[in-house]
Amino acid sequence: MHSNSQRRHRRAVVMQRIAGLERALEQAQHLLHQDDLTPLLNRRGFRRACDRWAGNGPMAMSACCAMIDLDGFKAINDRHGHPVGDAALVHFAATLRRHLRPADTIARLGGDEFALILMDCSGGDACMLLERLQQVLAGSPLSVPGGAVPLRFSAGVAELHAAEPLGQVMERADAALLDAKQLGKAMVRLSVPPARSARSARSARAATASAGDRQTASACVPIAIDELLAVFEYDQFYARVETVLVYVQCQLYQLVSLVVQHGV
Repeated sequence: MHSNSQRRHRRAVVMQRIAGLERALEQAQHLLHQDDLTPLLNRRGFRRACDRWAGNGPMAMSACCAMIDLDGFKAINDRHGHPVGDAALVHFAATLRRHLRPADTIARLGGDEFALILMDCSGGDACMLLERLQQVLAGSPLSVPGGAVPLRFSAGVAELHAAEPLGQVMERADAALLDAKQLGKAMVRLSVPPARSARSARSARAATASAGDRQTASACVPIAIDELLAVFEYDQFYARVETVLVYVQCQLYQLVSLVVQHGV
């Protein structure tokens, strides 16, 4: 039998290990969903945020998805170099963060492609908001040695509808973005609403099921500290504690592996 002091020491050691692994898991989750250049979400983080938002049930307010591209970004890289191109992306991301609301979701999907979910916002309101952002950006060019680099963007907007999958909304917003670029860039275009059909309904059901599967697959087993401590007094349950710790370590390893594999 172990003395009370030995059990307290073993309990403290396990508590420290659990706390350390939980901190490491939190950091890895952050890296997994955070853009590596800007203070925005990446594509995976954007989809997770949207899945959480959609999982709250039918919307009580209107919302819009906006897809944004910086105009002439390749020319900026070619003329000024990639460090200036990166600075342009950071400058634009900071502009979005300053002028959008905390409830809005902002992400950099890759390259010069950004995505927004604007809450409590109609399609017309979203277009006006983006046009104001264009004016703000025009008045705050990126400062570089020897001058300034003007930045412009094109955007496509699609209103979100309750039964429409996020992927389909993004496709509509992306199509509107293409229209904006073809019209001469530095434009904002609003997508037409989707046609209601049985096919759309089937797609929505499939997307909902897929999102549920992803959430189930990615969910971590919760660590009930109180329960662990309750059984910790008995040596025969110590292996159970170790099993939980090994599980958490495996979760951490998988997350870090994803970070390395996908370069996020």
